[in-house]
This record gives sequence, structure tokens and C-alpha cells, in this order.
Amino acid sequence: MPSALDAEAVEQVAPVVADASWYEQYSIIKQEVELEVNFREKSISGVSHIQIFPLNQIDEITLDARQCEIDVENVTVNGKKVRATFFDPYDLMQAPPQWQLGVGQYRTMRKRMTPSLYDRSPEDETKHEAPITDRDRLGIGCVPADRSLKIALRPEPPEGTVVKDEPDKPGQLKLKITRADKDTATDSDLIRVSIPFKSKRIRDGLHFVGVDDGDSRYPHVYTRHSIGTGTASCIFPCVDDPGSRHPWKISIKCPRTLGDAFEQPLATQLVAPAALANRKRKLGEATPAAQLPSVMSMQEEDKLKELTVVCSGNLSGEQIDPKDEKKKIMTFECQNSAAQHIAFAVGPFDHADLSTEFRTEEADEKLGSNAAKIHVYFLPGRSDEVMHTCAPIVAAADYFAPEFGKYPYESYKMCFVDDTVSDTAAATSMALCSNRLIYEEDIIDPEIEATRKLVHALASQYLGVHIVPNTPRDSWLVIGIQWFMTDLFMKTLCGNNWYRFHLKAMSDKLVETDVQRPSLRDLGDHLHIGDFELEFMSLKAPMVLFILDQRMSKIPGSTGVTRVVSNMVSNANIHNTDAAYTCASDLEFKRNCEKRSQYRPDELWSQWVERAGCPKLSITQKFNKKNLNVDITIKQTQTTPKSRPITKEEFWRELQEDIHHVYAAEVPKLFTGPFTVRIHEADGTPYEHYQLISDKDRSGTQLSISYNTKYKRLKRTKKAQASANTSSDKHDVQEDDVVYYNMLGDVLTTEKDIRDWGLQDWSKDVQVAMDQESYEWIRYDCNFEWICETITDMPGYMYLAQLQQDRDVVAHQDAMLFFKRGKRHGVAATVETRTVMDRRYYPGIRIMAAEDLAKQADPDLNYIGLAQLVLSFRHFFCDRMAGKGGGITFPPSPNDFHDKAQYALQMALPGAIARTRERGRCSKDGRNFLLDLLLFNDNSENEYRDDFYISSLLEALTTSLIPGKLDRDKDLLSSLDEYDEDDSEFKRFILKTLEEIDKYRRMDEWTHSYQNIWTTTALNCKMRLMKARVIPLAPLEFVQYLQDKNLDLVRVKAFECLVELGLLSKPPILKLLLSYLSTDRSPFVRDRLFKILCRGIAAIALGENQLSQPEPVVEVDESGLIVDQGDAEIQQRKLDAVRKEDITHALRALKEELKGNSELAIVIWNAVESSVIGFKEKCQLLDLCSAMFEAEDSLLVTLNYPKYWTASRVTEDLTAAPVIGQRSHQKPRVMVKFTQHFRTQPLRKLEIEPPQEVVPLPVEVKPEPKKIKLSTKPSFSGPSTSGLSMNGSSSSRPPTPSPLVRQDSISITTARQTPVISMQQPAVPLASDSISVSRPVARPSTPVVASPQPTPSSSARPSQPANGGAKPLEKRLKVPKKRKSDEGEVSERPRKAIKTENGNGRRRIVKVPFKSWHKLPQRIQDAIQEEQRVRAASSTIVATPVTKRPGISTPVSASSPRSAISPPPSARPAGSQPSAGGSSSAQPGVKQRKPLPSSAPHPGPSAPAAASAGGPSSTPAPVKKMIKLKIKMPSQGKGQS
Repeated sequence: MPSALDAEAVEQVAPVVADASWYEQYSIIKQEVELEVNFREKSISGVSHIQIFPLNQIDEITLDARQCEIDVENVTVNGKKVRATFFDPYDLMQAPPQWQLGVGQYRTMRKRMTPSLYDRSPEDETKHEAPITDRDRLGIGCVPADRSLKIALRPEPPEGTVVKDEPDKPGQLKLKITRADKDTATDSDLIRVSIPFKSKRIRDGLHFVGVDDGDSRYPHVYTRHSIGTGTASCIFPCVDDPGSRHPWKISIKCPRTLGDAFEQPLATQLVAPAALANRKRKLGEATPAAQLPSVMSMQEEDKLKELTVVCSGNLSGEQIDPKDEKKKIMTFECQNSAAQHIAFAVGPFDHADLSTEFRTEEADEKLGSNAAKIHVYFLPGRSDEVMHTCAPIVAAADYFAPEFGKYPYESYKMCFVDDTVSDTAAATSMALCSNRLIYEEDIIDPEIEATRKLVHALASQYLGVHIVPNTPRDSWLVIGIQWFMTDLFMKTLCGNNWYRFHLKAMSDKLVETDVQRPSLRDLGDHLHIGDFELEFMSLKAPMVLFILDQRMSKIPGSTGVTRVVSNMVSNANIHNTDAAYTCASDLEFKRNCEKRSQYRPDELWSQWVERAGCPKLSITQKFNKKNLNVDITIKQTQTTPKSRPITKEEFWRELQEDIHHVYAAEVPKLFTGPFTVRIHEADGTPYEHYQLISDKDRSGTQLSISYNTKYKRLKRTKKAQASANTSSDKHDVQEDDVVYYNMLGDVLTTEKDIRDWGLQDWSKDVQVAMDQESYEWIRYDCNFEWICETITDMPGYMYLAQLQQDRDVVAHQDAMLFFKRGKRHGVAATVETRTVMDRRYYPGIRIMAAEDLAKQADPDLNYIGLAQLVLSFRHFFCDRMAGKGGGITFPPSPNDFHDKAQYALQMALPGAIARTRERGRCSKDGRNFLLDLLLFNDNSENEYRDDFYISSLLEALTTSLIPGKLDRDKDLLSSLDEYDEDDSEFKRFILKTLEEIDKYRRMDEWTHSYQNIWTTTALNCKMRLMKARVIPLAPLEFVQYLQDKNLDLVRVKAFECLVELGLLSKPPILKLLLSYLSTDRSPFVRDRLFKILCRGIAAIALGENQLSQPEPVVEVDESGLIVDQGDAEIQQRKLDAVRKEDITHALRALKEELKGNSELAIVIWNAVESSVIGFKEKCQLLDLCSAMFEAEDSLLVTLNYPKYWTASRVTEDLTAAPVIGQRSHQKPRVMVKFTQHFRTQPLRKLEIEPPQEVVPLPVEVKPEPKKIKLSTKPSFSGPSTSGLSMNGSSSSRPPTPSPLVRQDSISITTARQTPVISMQQPAVPLASDSISVSRPVARPSTPVVASPQPTPSSSARPSQPANGGAKPLEKRLKVPKKRKSDEGEVSERPRKAIKTENGNGRRRIVKVPFKSWHKLPQRIQDAIQEEQRVRAASSTIVATPVTKRPGISTPVSASSPRSAISPPPSARPAGSQPSAGGSSSAQPGVKQRKPLPSSAPHPGPSAPAAASAGGPSSTPAPVKKMIKLKIKMPSQGKGQS
């Protein structure tokens, strides 16, 4: 479509399509960029100087540029102007004004934007780039992304001159230049290209903050980055290729101060003095700024704030602009960087040197030259927060330098800005960080996650910026090493328990999510699809490197992955310009690992890198007393995964992977590798056994491990426990074969504690089984070498021993997962209570125990879980106070968050208490306990803020109000009975909770919590209560927070609540969401709102929320009973289940749900056509349109009326007489006036001639008689191709001959009249009905004449049957017997001879009369009559009947059935002879058949036309009737056709 209507665009974009010459024959040596930033116009301008080195003879180069205007007239090559052409690919984002596009034309718009799409799909071989390290060997250059800018390397010669090719001209090099020539090239060998440019309306690449109306933030601008190509070229012309790395020199001109930034000649924000407003302006003087509209007003101190440029590379110069003293120029230089890693930010940033603030002199001397200089830039007023947030970065740099190598650049800069989509963006020697990561010193909760993200940005400088992936499929290695380095430093900061607990949590999450996903290698080609692919790679890649490190470390003399990475960084620092050392390849990394550890990771690469999935191990163990062995059987069940339903969070990922053809990788049937088993035997000694799971064990791995100890199993008896509690010396206990050791969870062991806390011990049967065991417990994969899910048959008391006696936090986590999967049990409650109470456990283990303890609040256990949770909280965080009346109360203690482990437990316990249920609701005691914690919360003596703790209490109270199940139609608050004591108390509690929620929401308006967390929590609590129908729906509670002045996180939360409540079906809410999504100035807000919209659409697709539809009509029978549509309900449930398992069914259900919703189609297409959203955002909206609506192949185009001009003569005024005495020398003139008009009517009426029917030419020789062949097999198939079908419907399609079709049961052959072809050759079958007719072949020059007179069959030679069957048998048609109903009729009813077959294989003819003429509609009768006329006029073949045997003759009247179906006289052409049925010259005694058409397939049964004229006794037969055939078959009974 664009090729026809937008030829100019297609002509410019055509070179973007990949062809055989995908690689350019030149390389970039250096690039210099001169930029000038204009804050008021939100634009940049400048000149890009590119030095290229041709690798071959070239005349033209192509570069990348987007969303800018190129001054093609001033593009120079070596100082001379040359010819250049440019077409902006971003112009294709807007459709031409002539196109009337709608949501159904999303494919047209997507196809129009195809040249700008980033595609690395392996299916497109032309775009599948070669490895970066092979470019020099192959002699290929860079790979531009768009090729939108074409520049000729030779200047245009003057017109009329002939220029000969000279070998010294640029681009006319006759010798191929090698790599050595490039390294030693001089300035004379280089080509310097200068490109002046200016940005247009910026969509991508740059983002201005604080410049728009109503934005009171400090003005600043920064670059935006993405994984794929295309973003760097939005800033300045370049080669947007990750493999093109070269030196850079960047000069940025900007205003000196904030006041200067808004005093430019085109400024509208500067406020002039009031005196100038009343003064008269002089001629030519500009309008005073005071009379111009003002956008922002700044304080005097803000006007004096100096602007700073933070850019990639090192600052090499700073000077005042010689042309304008209000501007300054800062120049930066960097080495070996790609265009996508060039970043800068301009704003009133404050600066701090972190290396001098947080690094001691001793550490500085120890590191020496390896000490990295770290700088941080931030907006004014946030110095303390930034210094506290970035304090660990210096420690991370000091850890990375000796562990992995020297920092590759001279300094590292962090710049904190607003509105970034991602939290961090790594660039050359700097990182752009979001202000959302900043937290104050008195905030505890976000410190670990924020620190981990900032450390990851520093690790990305080593791998990701300095060392890049060799191919997209090597991206997993770079990303994996980044997070591997990050977690190793976090281990030194948070401890080994945090590290192993974090890895175990990531492993469990990976096992859950790695289902039907691509492999790590394949995932590198699809990272540009969405951030969900990068998140999955960031989860799996470091885990694969961790298990590789674990397996390598077991080899003697190996140092693991750390030394391999250190060697990579050291070589890259030495050879920083050689691609062989600065590009990471996973195959090369595998060879280095094998070289340094003697471990062959081939099986690990094959299973974990090249394929997908995680192993699921089913392990059984048994002690063999005969052989004293422990027999272990391991089976892997990952090849039969359970079907995972599609969730709202995964809907968008499933849709994108379906659109981009991302396929799931193969799951290995058997994972292999070393497997460590640790058996804790009776003497308390752990024995580790190194086993191997190999590919030989297909059915299952059988391990037989020898038993070592002779002691019985140790257990702490009650006597031993009592002695241990009363005696300080454990050896005082006189008990044989008992060895004591330290044990966790040995709290609350006294009789009083057991009675007060309701603790239980194992039953006697279980204790007997415990005594018979030969070992304490077994640890599988104790060295953490597998990422797997392990299900064992170990009993609970073994997991209890593992929880209490093992020192590894991973063992504790495995044990807690076992109790979490188990059923409710009093012993499990006891174990979890003791785990919560023992402060020696890692906080994460204690939190897991507290969360699972809520499950134990069961009536069968007397709700013991609730009591134990409340007692646990009172024990740690409440004071015991005795009242005057002797009552004991437990008010909460003042907050003290110094112990972060206790703080984590204090945050988790209220939520666990709220999840307990008693008769469907949280108990009254539990609810009141939570409310007291909120009412009596005291944070006055605490050094840390309690913002997150208050939020957790509000969420807990909300959870306690939500019942287990609500069957009422209206909300719970309105349905509670005020006269019922329990309902009235619960209603008062609901109102009190709502009052507390609103109180903290209002408090947040004047005492700002951290990122307004109280407001977002209050909104979330209200949403949960409304969604659970506890309180009535009130959308205005959330709409009031959608104002632009609110914090971005608050606005996003308000929209999220509206969508979660199902209000996306309301047109006003939908319009508001799409309006904000397409017009908001913050890319972060637009990104979050789009994800919210996707979740709302997913809820509709999965059947959770439905758009507003009319209520179904309830069917009521005569007795008043409501008819239950059981079958329909069951079918709907099946559809709901299927749509949650397959994305295809979900999309089909979504389109069915949104069918006919024109209002939604209009608003979402308005969002697509927004001029604010970027390229990726527009593609995402188009993909969403493809999921919601059916595509339309039509396109409405608006064309201008043609113009024409009329000429009219203008009469000249000759009334003015000439002056007397003077002779007039004026010549007569003719003045013509041309008037333009629009032609709205055609000049002549367009006459469309009807298509002429192809009339077959007549034959000069009489046709041979027709033979009727009766087949032995019946055939009733084959559609009719006539104008009238079997059901009487008329077809307007003209008949078209078919050369080869199915052979039919009855074939009629005619002669082929041609002087070349013999008459005995079989005719070509044409028809597909029960009667096939062979068409005669005639010369085109033969004139059209009437049909020839039929001749007796005895004088003609019969031809071979057309269907290749047996010889035709001469059968005579029997005279049909008259029925009683036909006695009064003169003519017989028409009969049709149908072939059939009896049981003994003999052929017979069945005559079927037609008797339903009166039932035919009038339109069909008219169509039949018209068809008969056309056939009669165009027919050239007359079917000649077979001569009957002598002595048998039947006189045929004009009214017989055969004559009834002949064409009427009016339908015959002029000069033609009458048909056989009504002609006086016909052979007497022989029935004549109706002529069959030769230019069309044989029609189906048709009604007879009017009787032919001739004969005195002719009576008109019934006309325009349809033949209904009934066939009787002897062997099968009655049949119907």
C-alpha cells in the first residue's frame, strides 16, 4: 500500500532493506561531535565529523540518522560539498494525511514502520551479523542500522564538464586496503565527512525534564538508551552498530546558568521588569519578555546555579563560547566505544568525590594505581541522601580491582536524574541512575536492593561496556558475569547466609519460571522484544555461572570462574583496542574454563546454555541392612511438566513471543553432572559422597552408598533434654551411646513453655520409627551444583533434624519448604514456632516459618497458629504491664530498628496474623491486636523512620477484613446486620480501619513519607477492599490522585487500582488511561501505564474481567421455574479453562469480547497516533491492537479533486483618449485571465461494457452421435457448476471451463472438428457433474453459425468415452409409464436417467420423475428461464440420440418431456434450425435430447423451459421448476440425492 500512495517515502526507505551487501566497505576511525543544547525549544543541533577508512573501492557511504533534519546542501567530504540524500525513518511513524487509518489497519502501519524495526532474528540470514572478531579477518566494515543518510564521496562536477576517474580521488582507490593499512593509515588516507544536523520533535534518545508547563523540577536533559540499535542515531548522525568501536571527541555547548538557559532570543519564560511593560516600544524593537507568556518562575538563587555537563570519557577542556559569553563549551574524549554507549547529561548538578569521602588513606596506598576515582552528580538539595546511597560503591570498586582486575577507565561517574525507565543505564565510564534509588539514612528497607542495582551498574563497566558480546547469542555470558560479580560483592557486604539464601531463592524462582522458554543462547536474539526477556536472562545466567563455579572449584588446583573473568579483564585492559580481547564469546570462555580447571563443561553447556528447562528430581532412599548400604534412586521428571496457566503478568510476554516467533527450546530428558550426597550418620559426623549422574541411566540413577558408623541413631530423649536444661555440664548425663552437639531450635523446652505455648512432640509411633532409623538425615546436592526441584521421601523428623542440626542456610530453607508443602499438624506448628523464636536462625528462615504458621490456625488444632504468632510478637516487641485490677496487658514497645534481623521479623508477623481465619474471617482477637499495634505505635525514640512498618500494618489490617468467601451480591459493609452482635462489631471495626487508612493518607500530604508510601499503601488497601466487595466501589477515591503535580508513583498506583477493579470497561476510565499513556511527559509513567493497560486487557482475555455487556435474559418456563442453562454454563467453563492455558485461545476470546466496541477502537488508535510516544511504544500499541481486533485488508484513501483551468479574455479599458497632439504608440493587447476549478464530475459518463461471453465456434462437420456409458459404480458427489444448484439457489458467476476434472458416471462425447486432430481421439472432459460433455475444438476464425442439424447415429462413428471407461453400451430408453396423476396432462413429466447398480453388478437405469414445480420461487424460475435462453443461444453441440432397435418406435409429441426441456423459439438465434423436439424434419420415432452447452460445464438438474413451438397439439409444460431426484437402490434400500 505505501508503494502506491507514498512513492517518495518508499524510494528513500528502500535501501534500508538488507541485501547481499549488508556490510559496508569502510570502517570508522574516529568521530567528533559538536552539540548545542537548547532548553527552551527542547532540541539539539550541531555537526558530526566522521573519519572513515575505506576497505575497498567505494563511491558512496551510508550512515544512520533519525528524528533530525540534515542540511544536505552543506554536507562536506574533505572540506568539499558533495551530494547527499536523507530520509528520516521516523517520518514513517505518521501516516500520510490521505490515509484514513483505523485500528483495523494496524498491519499497514506496522509494515510501514518495518524499516526502523530492530531485528536480529536468525531466520533473516542477511541481518544475522557476523562475530565482531571476524570482521577484520573477513575484510568487512561496519553495519549501519537504517542507512537513511547517503553521502557521495566525490563532489558533483559542474554542469557541462566531463571528469575522468583519478585514482587519488576519495572513493576511487584501485587497491584493496588490508587491516595493516588501516592500523598505519595517515591523515591523507582518511576521509573526513562533516554532517550538520538539527533535531526535530524528539521522541527517543533524549529527554528534557523541568522545561514544560507546570513542571517545577530542576531543568536538565540526558540521553536515553536501549538494548537494540536505533537510539544513538536519534541524537546525532553516526553508525549505530555495536561492533563499530572507535575513539570519540564530544564537545557540548550549553548555557552557563539556569538563568541563561531561559534568556535566549526565542525565550518565553523570562520575566522582564515591570517598568519595561508600560514603556512604548521603538520601531523594530522586540516584544518585552514580560508581555510574553511565562512558563516557569525561578528564584534568584536558582537563576545563578551553574549548568554542568556530565559525559562519557574524560574532560579535556572547558571554555567560554567566544561568540556568546552566556554559553560555555565542555569537551570530552574517550577511547574505543560504540555509539550506543555514548551518554551525557546537562543540568544544574552538584558534584561529590566519593573516593576521597569513603576511601581511607591506607586503602588508597594499598590499591595504588588500581584505585578507581568515583564521582557522583545529583540535583541540588539531595546531597545527604546521595552520599548515603552511594557509600557502598567505593567498597565495591575496591573489591573488584584486586579480585577481577583494574577498572578499565580513568574515572567512574554516576549521574542521578528523573524519569528514567530503568533504574540504571550503563555507558562508557558513567552510569545514568534514577532518583528512585536514592534513600535517606534513616530508611532501612530499600538499602539492599538499591545497593545491588548500583553495584551492578559498576560491574557493567567491566563487562557490557568495556568487554561486549561478540554476537547477540553471547549476551548471556556478559549479563551473567555482571550479576555474578555483583552478588560476590554483596556476599562480603551482607554475609554468607544472605548470599546462599539469595541464590536458593533465585534457584526456586528459576525452576518455576523456566517452563517453555528459549535457551540462554537463543534468548540473546530476542532481548529487544521486552524487558521481561532481560529479566529472565538476569535470573538464569548468573545461576548457570554459579553452578559452573561450584563444579570447577571441586577440581584440585582450580580457582573457579573468578580467575577466568579476571584474566579476561586483564587482557582487555592491555589490548583495549583489539576486538579479539574486548569481545566475549561463550565458546572461548568455555575453553578458558577447561584450561584453568581441567573440568570439561561440555555437558553443562549442552544442557544449561543451549537447551532450556530445569531438572526435577524425585529421590527415594532406603537403608539396606544386609549390605549396610544406603540405596538411593533418582528419577528425573522434567520432560512431563505440568501445564501452567497464563497469568495477567505473563500475558504480554506470551503475546510478544507469539508475534516475534520466539520458540521454546528443547528440554533435556536427562541432566547429567556431579551430584554430592551427604549422609549425617548416627555418630553425628557428615559423610560426603561424590556421585555422578550420567546419560547411561535413562530409566533412573541408582546410587549405592556404603554406611560407615556402628553407632545407633542419636536422639535426645526427654531425660537428656531435662538434664541439659538443668545441668551446665552435659557430660553429667549417664547415658550410653549419646553424643551431644549444638542444636538450633532448642528453645521453649521447659514444661511451662510447652504448656503455655501449646507445643507438641512426636507421637509414640513416630518416635519408634525414629529409633529404628540408621542415620539422622540425608542432604542431596549439598554443594549446590544443581538448579533443580527436589522431592524426596524423607519423613518429617529427618527434615526436623536437618533444620535443627545442619548449619547451612540452604538446608534450613529446604526443610521449611517441606513443612510448607505439608499438611496442618501440631508438630509442624511447634517446629515453626521454635524457629521463629530462635534468633540464631537467618531472618529469612524465621520469616518463612512465621508465614507458614498462619496455616496452623485450624479448628482441628484449636487455632494454635494464631496464638503462637501473637505470643511470638508479644515476646519480642511488647511490654508486659500489670493493671490496677490485676489484669495483664501487653502494649507494644517503642520502636527500635537497630537490630535489622528483628526488624524483618517485626515486619512479617502482622501479615501472618492477618492471614489466620476463624469461620471464614480473621478472629476478633487477631484484628484487635493488629489495630492496637497501629494505634499505639511509638516511633519517637527510634533513629529510623517507620514508614514501611506503618504500611505493613495497614496492609495487615486490610487483609484481616477480607473474608474467605463472599456470596452476597452487594458489599459486605452494607449487608452486615446491625442487630447481630458479631456483625455490628465487625462493621465498627471496618469503619475504624478505614478511618486509620484515611488518617495516614492525609498525613502524607504534609509529612511526606518515603516516596509517598503511605498514600500508595492507602490506595492499595482501598482497592483490595473494593475488589473483595467489603466496601462499596468508589472510583473517585483514586481519580483524585491522577493530577500531574502528584508523584509519579502515586499516579501510577491510582491507575493500577482503577484497572484492578475492572473499571477499564468504563469508557471514561479507558479514555483517561490511554490519554495519559500517550501524552504524559515522563517516559517512566508511560511505560508503567502501558504495563497496567496490558494487565487490564489480559484480565479481559482470561475471563477475569469482562466489558460491560447487557445482562442475559433469564428463561422462565410456564410454571414460573427458572430454566438453568447447564450445558451452556459447562461449555463456558471449558472455554474459560482453555483460554488460560493457550495464548491463541485467549486472543480469540479477547477479540470476541471486544467485537463491535467502536469506542475502544477509536481511543486506542488516537493513542497510537500520538506525537509524544516513542518508536518502541508505538510498536507495542500496534502489537496490542493485533491482539484486540481483527485485521482489515481495506484502506480508505482521500484523493484531491483534479484541477483544470478556464481562460477568459479581459477587455481592456479604451475609454481613456490619448492626449491631443501626441501619437499613440501602444499596440493592441490581448489579456487572458486563467481561473482554477476543481473537477467534481467526469467529463463523460463512464460506460462499462458487459463482458462478452465466449461463444465456441461451430464445427463444419456433423458431430458424431453421442454414446451414453453407464458405469458400474454409483457416484453422487461433485458440486454443480451451473447457474442453478441442487438447492435451487442461483449463481451469478459466469461459467468457466475446466481442462481436467473428475470423471463422471455418465459421459457424453462429441466430435472434435479440426483438420489436424483425428476424429477418433477422445475429447477432453470438462464438467464435474454426473454428465460430462466434451467441448469441440474449432478455429477462432470460423464464423459463428447456428447449431447443425443432428444426424442419425447410424451414419456417424462413435468416439471413445471421455472418462476412459469401458466401451459404451447401446441402451434404449424405455417409454415412461404414465401415472394416474398424469392422465389429464398432455405432456409427460421430465425424467432423468441416473446410473445405479444392483447387487449382481448389472447396470440398470432408474427414472426419477420430478413433481415439485410449484414449490420453486419466482426468482429461481426467472433465473432458469434466462439461463435456458443463454444456453440455447450459445450452444454448438446437439446431442444425437442412439438409434433404437428396429421395430420399436415411440412417437414423440411436442409436449413430451424431451421437447419440454428444449429452448423456446425466442431463445434461438436468428437463422437457426428448430430443436429436435419440435422440428418437422426430425427423424420419426426417435426422441431428441436437449442440446448441451459446449462452452460451460454441464449444469445440474434444471427446470424445463417453455415448450417449443410447432405441432398442433403442443401444450405448454410447467416452467421454471427444480428437479428433485430420488433414487432407489436395490441393495441399499431407498436413497435420496
